Amino acid sequence: MKKQVLILSEAVGNGHTKVAEALMQGISHLAPSAQTQILELGQILRPLSTKLIVDSYLKMIEHSPSLWRKIYQYKHNKPLSNWKKYVIHQLIHRQIEVLLENEKPHLIVCTHPFTSSTASRLKKKGYTFTLCTVVTDFHVHGAWAQPEVDFYMVSNMDVYNQLIDMGIPEKRIAITGIPIRSNFWVRKNKQEMRKKLNLKDIPTLMLMGGGLGLGGIQKLANALLKWKENIQVIICTGNNESLRSSFLRDERFHHPHIHILGFVDLIDEWMEATDLLITKPGGLTCYEALAKGLALYIYQPIPGHEEKNCDFLVNNHLAVKIDDVENINNILEKLLFSSQEMEFLYNSTREFQKKIDPLASADFIVKHLLYGGGEITQRIKT
Repeated sequence: MKKQVLILSEAVGNGHTKVAEALMQGISHLAPSAQTQILELGQILRPLSTKLIVDSYLKMIEHSPSLWRKIYQYKHNKPLSNWKKYVIHQLIHRQIEVLLENEKPHLIVCTHPFTSSTASRLKKKGYTFTLCTVVTDFHVHGAWAQPEVDFYMVSNMDVYNQLIDMGIPEKRIAITGIPIRSNFWVRKNKQEMRKKLNLKDIPTLMLMGGGLGLGGIQKLANALLKWKENIQVIICTGNNESLRSSFLRDERFHHPHIHILGFVDLIDEWMEATDLLITKPGGLTCYEALAKGLALYIYQPIPGHEEKNCDFLVNNHLAVKIDDVENINNILEKLLFSSQEMEFLYNSTREFQKKIDPLASADFIVKHLLYGGGEITQRIKT
């Protein structure tokens, strides 16, 4: 009998679903007979309610970031109460029972805390399936912590310890890193990628604001204009088409060293051609950048989980935070003249790369949850 794997994500940015895609690719590679599918649960069950929640969230982090920080920090180290799980179910996951009856999965893997909340609620009501949750950041909020989750896969020892402090048994947690898609599994030659992408072989910097094109890209890009004769700049606006259009309309950015991108599927190739990345610290984006060996600089993290991601990366010497856009001149001088700080970042990243196993999460699922005994026999430390 073929094993049925259902990976549940939410359409909030791109990170959660990209992690789901990475898991599906890994499982298909290691266990081709397993039947795996991804569902952005809220988009399927309650698309209007989901859009309203996402739009409200985006407006809040744009116009009232301090309010969102307070909401995030309120009982951030406590699991969700039953009434909050009920509200999530009612707002965006009603009729999930019908979906499960149709799919009959052996294993459900969740890459977003809302889907993990609803799936754990169903287990509590008596539904029988193995439930695995993948934490997609370098820090974990209490919304991820559910006693009904059979196994957690996490990015690092900090998250491991945070879950234990929230009451999750040690034997249910595996440190596997954040899953990355197959195009990030292999390193490619920088000069070959630059040639393929019609880039010049000069110091290259990339600006990213995640799939939503956030993170103060406009302000940073303006500050970089004075350096356009010395460096190559790649600006990724994600799905923010209005931001991309504003750059294209601005004649100051019409220069052979400046490249404006929207959403790009093969972002790994552009990363491979890059020396330095300035980004807001989404968990997946930063993990992908580290896998590609980039010097990582962080600007304007979203309050809450991204601030925690920033803290982890800076404290572990994997990134430098830009507190003021005026610091961009110092950063570019370091890029051009190979300062000690830049070399220190590269060395820290190379050490981190040695611990990255892009198939670790899929391997854990295949060995322990699909075809194994269902117990963790080792932790993979990253």
